[in-house]
Amino acid sequence: MTDSDAFDLISKMDPMARRALASLEAVQAAIKTNDKTTIGKHLMDAENAIQHLKSDLDLADRLSKMMSGNSMPAAETRMGVLAQYDNTASDYKGTEGAIALGVSRAGRATGFYTPHRVV
Repeated sequence: MTDSDAFDLISKMDPMARRALASLEAVQAAIKTNDKTTIGKHLMDAENAIQHLKSDLDLADRLSKMMSGNSMPAAETRMGVLAQYDNTASDYKGTEGAIALGVSRAGRATGFYTPHRVV
């Protein structure tokens, strides 16, 4: 990931940094007037802006690590657990080998019931 990349999140953090700075300046002004409610409101706004800045910085780090080099997983790599389904239900009753061709087989049952299982 280069500096001129379209996903350059560092330069896009400037508005949120200015918002945090404006909130801190408002806190300083409220301290001079001893207004506790305004101090609390602007501190909460500054914390919110700083949290967004931290998450943007973390995202930029993760994107730069992912885009630099061969850290992408191979397509053959299986990620996660693959469910294995075993359907052992059968309609064979054992008399199929003894019946002549062209004869309706009585050994087949077409309506066996298999309950639904969530694995």
